[in-house]
Amino acid sequence: MAVAVILLASGSVILGSAGGVAPSALDGSRSTSLGASAGSAAGGSSSPLDGLAARIHSTLATDHVPSAHTFPPNFNPHVSIVNGTVSAEYPVAPAPMGIGDLGVQEEGGKNVGTVAYTSSDEGVVRLDALNSTYLDGSGPDTVSLQLNTVLTNVDLFGNLSYQFWIQNIPEYTPHLDQLQILDNIWNLSSPALNFTANSLYRYDGTVYPGAFYYDPGIILHTAMPFTVRVYNNATVFHNRPTVFLNYSVTEANGTTVAGSYDRVEFNSTGLNPATTPAPSPTFQIDGKQLSKAGFIPNDAELILGGAFDGLTTSVSNIQGTLQLLTLPNASKTYRSVPSAYDYGISTGETSEGISEWASNGTVPEVHLGPGPSFLGPLWGLRDASFGHVDQDLHITPSNAFVFVSPGSTFREGTAQWAAVLVSGRADYQLPPGTYTYRVMLSDYRPVDITLTGTASQRVALASDVQLGVYTPLWAWDNGQLGAISYPGGNGSRANPYVLVNQPGTIDPLFGQFNEALFPVFSGIFLSHTTDYVSVENPPSFLVEYSLPRQPGDLFGLPTFNYLQLEFENTAHVSIVDASDISGWFLYFGLGLSLGNLLLWDSSHTLVAGNTFDDMGVSVYQFGGSDNTFWGNNFSVSVPPCEYPEALLNYSDQAGLDLFANGDLAYNNYFALPLPATTPGYNPWNYRAASWQDAWNVTPEPAKDVRWVNGWPLSGNILGTGVQGGNFWSNYGSPSDPYGILPYNDSGQISNGGDYAPLLPFALHEVIFTEKGLGAGAAWSVTIDGYAQQSHATTITFWEPRGLYAYYVHGDGKWHPVSHDGAFDVGKSTVHVTIRFR
Repeated sequence: MAVAVILLASGSVILGSAGGVAPSALDGSRSTSLGASAGSAAGGSSSPLDGLAARIHSTLATDHVPSAHTFPPNFNPHVSIVNGTVSAEYPVAPAPMGIGDLGVQEEGGKNVGTVAYTSSDEGVVRLDALNSTYLDGSGPDTVSLQLNTVLTNVDLFGNLSYQFWIQNIPEYTPHLDQLQILDNIWNLSSPALNFTANSLYRYDGTVYPGAFYYDPGIILHTAMPFTVRVYNNATVFHNRPTVFLNYSVTEANGTTVAGSYDRVEFNSTGLNPATTPAPSPTFQIDGKQLSKAGFIPNDAELILGGAFDGLTTSVSNIQGTLQLLTLPNASKTYRSVPSAYDYGISTGETSEGISEWASNGTVPEVHLGPGPSFLGPLWGLRDASFGHVDQDLHITPSNAFVFVSPGSTFREGTAQWAAVLVSGRADYQLPPGTYTYRVMLSDYRPVDITLTGTASQRVALASDVQLGVYTPLWAWDNGQLGAISYPGGNGSRANPYVLVNQPGTIDPLFGQFNEALFPVFSGIFLSHTTDYVSVENPPSFLVEYSLPRQPGDLFGLPTFNYLQLEFENTAHVSIVDASDISGWFLYFGLGLSLGNLLLWDSSHTLVAGNTFDDMGVSVYQFGGSDNTFWGNNFSVSVPPCEYPEALLNYSDQAGLDLFANGDLAYNNYFALPLPATTPGYNPWNYRAASWQDAWNVTPEPAKDVRWVNGWPLSGNILGTGVQGGNFWSNYGSPSDPYGILPYNDSGQISNGGDYAPLLPFALHEVIFTEKGLGAGAAWSVTIDGYAQQSHATTITFWEPRGLYAYYVHGDGKWHPVSHDGAFDVGKSTVHVTIRFR
C-alpha cells in the first residue's frame, strides 16, 4: 500500500536552492513559555519578546508571511523527561484534541518510554457533523486536522543528524464544504528552528527562510459525512531523502479521490547522489527523550485544532472518529499506535468542547462528540480504559453555560466547558466515571449536579437578578435572546430586546486562553440573530486570570483582561453607551481578525456613544454592510504590566479596521496613533480588495436627526453646531495636513476618506504668492514640517488661529529674498508675498 501511494507522486517539481553550502549555524537557546528564554523560566526577567516564538513571529512578519500559511509548534508544550520517560504535563484544555502517541506505554503498572521507527504514518478522520466557531482568526468555522510526525536520520550535506517536523494538514471549512489539504515542514534539528532554503533540493512549495516550508496543496469540495486519510511517507527518491505528502478522500456516496500533492527532496550531497543513494530517512516516535529542538518530543499525533497560527476553536457539535496508524520499518502492514493520549503535544493549534472515548476493535478508534475536553490516556497507558457512558442533560434556558469536572465535587481547576444545543439538549459520551456539572447563566442561580455512569437530568435555572452579569451573554438565534434580556422586549424596532447589564463578577472559568494566549470566551456573542437587539451600557466583562496555566504563563503580561464583544451574521444590533470597551492581545496576533468589538458578516449594526479604551484594536469588521459608527470616543489605554511592548499595537493603537463596503462612520472622536484603516486585501483569502465606505455626512446642523435601528442620532461630539465627519487627532500633522481633503489617515483609508473633518476651531486660508520667479521654476513653502511645492504663482495652506513660522526654498537658480518668516492667523485669510531673484 505504501509503495502504491508513493508512486502517485510523479508530478512536476521545482528546482530549489542546491549546492554544497551547509545550512546556517543554529543558535542553541531553549524555548519555554511563550518562547521566552530559559533564564526567564528560571525566574529571570526576560521579556516575551526575547524568546523563540517571538523570533519566529518577527521573521514571518518581516517576510509578510500570511498567517493562514503558518502552523507553528507549541512553544510551551508542558512536556519533560522523568526517569528516562517523556512525561506529558499539559495542564487543561484548550489543547490539540485528538490522538497523540508519545512513545510511552504501560509496563508493569507504570508508564515507560519506548522508541519506534516507521516509514509511513497514516491519519484517518471521519467527520459526520461539525459546528465550530472562532472569530479571532479570519475564518469563523475553519478547523485544521493535522497529522504531525518527526522525520529523523535526514542526510543534509553528509550529516545524518537532521530532524524535521512534517505536518500534513487537511483544513476544513464547513460553511463552504471546502477541504484544503496543505503542509508545513519545520526544522527541529536545533532549538533555533532555523529553516534554510538550501536544506531542500527539489520541492513544490515555498521556503520562508529562517522559519519553515509551506505548500498550499489542493482544494476539494465535499460535504459531510466524508473520510479523509493523510499519509506522511519517508523514502529515498533520486538517491535523496524524500517525503511524500499523500491523501485519500472518500465521500458519502463512496467516491474516492486520492493522490500525492507534494514531494520534498532534501539536499543530500555527502554521498554522490548521481550514483549512491542516501541513507533512508525514518519517522521516529521516541518516548525517552525530546527532539533536538529541545522543547517538543518526537511523537506522532492526529489532532483537531484552530484554523492556523496557534488559534483555538470552540466546538459546539461534532460527530466523527479518528485512527492513527503507522507502518513500522520493514513491515508491509499498517497498525494502530500501541498507546495514545486524547491530545497532541507538539502543535500550536488547539480546540475545546470535544469529548473523546475509545472503542477496542481490531484497530482502536477514537470517537468524537460534543462535551468537556478532558486530557488523559485512551489506551496502552496507565489509567486508560475503553468504552463510554451517556450522560444527557436537558437545560432551560438553552443558552446556559455548562462546565464539567471529573469526580463527585465541582472543582474549577479541572472543569471544562461543554456546549449545549439550541434545543437545550446536551448529550455527552464520556469515559466511564462520575462527573459533576455546573450550569449557570447571568441573572440566574447556578446549579451543581453529579452524575455517575449512564444517566440523564433536567435542569431548569431559577431567575436571580441580584447575581447580575457573571457569565457571558450568548445567543445562537432569535429564540435565545429572551433569556439574556430584560422582560418586555419582543425584538421589534419599536420594542427591541435589551440585553441585561447589571454588573456582576465574571466567573474565572471564562478567563481561559490557549498556549498562544488566544482567548476562548467572548463577553457577548450573538450569531444569526435578525431581531432588533439593544446592547445598552454593557458591563466591561473584566476577568482576572487565576486558573491553571494562568497567570504563571503570562511572563510579565497583564494578569487581567476584558472579554470581547462579538457578532456573527447578525442584523439590527445596537451597541450603545458602553463606558469601557477594552482588552489586550498578544502581539503574535498581528494580521488576525482581532478587536475588542468584532463584527463578522453583520449588517445594520449601530455602534453609538461608546468609549473605547484602546489597548490594541478597538473595532474589527469583516463583511456585512450598512453599519453605522457614530458618537464613539477612541482613546489610548496601555494596561499596567512589565512588558507592554509585547502587546499587539501597544504603541500604535488602531481604532476602526473596516474590511467591508457600504458602512458609515461619522461624529466619532479618534485620539489614536492609527485611527482608521480599510486595508487593500481580503483577510479571508489575502486577495486584493477595494473597500468603499463613507466617513462623513454632508455637513448639516447638529440638531438634525438621523434614525438608525430606532435610535435618534444628532449633535456634534465636539459640541459645535455642525455635524459632518469625525474628529481626527492627527489631522493637521505633516502626513495629514489641514485643508487636504479627503482626510485618509495617511492613506490607511484606501478609498475616499473624510471630506468634512470635525474641528473645535475654524480654519483660515494662508495664501503664499511669489513675485519675481522665472517662468516654470519650482518653489516650496514649509510650515510645521509640512512642505508644499508648486510651479504656480500661489501655494495655499489652511491653519487655525495662531502664530506660525515658515521656510521657503527656490529651485537652485531662483532664490527667495528671505528664506524664512512668520505670520499671524486671525479671523480671516492671510496673504504672504515671497519675492525671488
